[in-house]
Amino acid sequence: MKRHRIGYTLWPENFALVDPGPFLDEAEGLGVDTVEIPLFASRLIADGAILEPAMRIFEHRMQGRRLGYTVHALLSINLMDVPERLELHETMARACIEVTARLGARNMVLHCGLAEDASAGALEAAYARQRESLARLGDFAAQHGVLICVETIWNFDQRETALPGRLAAELRAIDHDAVRATLDYAHSALQCGLKGADLMTEIAEIAPLCHHLHLNDCFGAIREGHNSLPGEALAYGSGDLHLPLGWGGLEWEKMLTEPSYPDQVILNDELHPTYWCALADDVAEMRRLAELMERSNAPG
Repeated sequence: MKRHRIGYTLWPENFALVDPGPFLDEAEGLGVDTVEIPLFASRLIADGAILEPAMRIFEHRMQGRRLGYTVHALLSINLMDVPERLELHETMARACIEVTARLGARNMVLHCGLAEDASAGALEAAYARQRESLARLGDFAAQHGVLICVETIWNFDQRETALPGRLAAELRAIDHDAVRATLDYAHSALQCGLKGADLMTEIAEIAPLCHHLHLNDCFGAIREGHNSLPGEALAYGSGDLHLPLGWGGLEWEKMLTEPSYPDQVILNDELHPTYWCALADDVAEMRRLAELMERSNAPG
């Protein structure tokens, strides 16, 4: 059985990852296996194409390190958007795939789509558009040696998105070797809370398709009002807080050991810069959880 790997997202406080060098030095010092490059903060794409001067900086800083790399695509890509905007989203997704390949990464995280119209017919049409787009992008990704890992998200802005089990069904329907899943536990907990779904049941549906996991803590709840500042949201335990592991209410051992995952996945911490002081503790906790996962899925 192959070993699971651990890493974390390079998340600068000002969302401007122009020179990754110091972050990479820190990651090597912490002994992680991988780091995730957030393209939404990295200024590597301009007008739908690779920005070569910026790319050269990243390629130079990333060469010769023992780290592996993953990539998070632009947050704005939405394959369930209205038809007239779909071509632009696919153009941006292809640019992200090209960046992923240039950086020597395999896993590229891409958010599941969001639909503006939640009526039954319109929603099903949006899912169909996403399936068709992911099949096309899967072909493009395969040509570049990239695996698209579609991430579970939640109705954070009142648009409609899939529960983890529905996303799993969509990915099985696409049935493309280059299109798999990213399970974001906090997003999944929030979406299950909104929809009244059982979190462990939903995780069990998508876990076998997951080659990538996003870990960060929250309380799995959305509470209206009094959340104008991040500290206020934390005080009320509301929303996608990106807390260190163990600071929220999610049951990490249960979520990571009871479902059936593939033999090798990447556990990637998405820690908010506010809590960077806890990064080393999170790395140690992910290493412990990865070992628990390996033991729980060992033969016999």
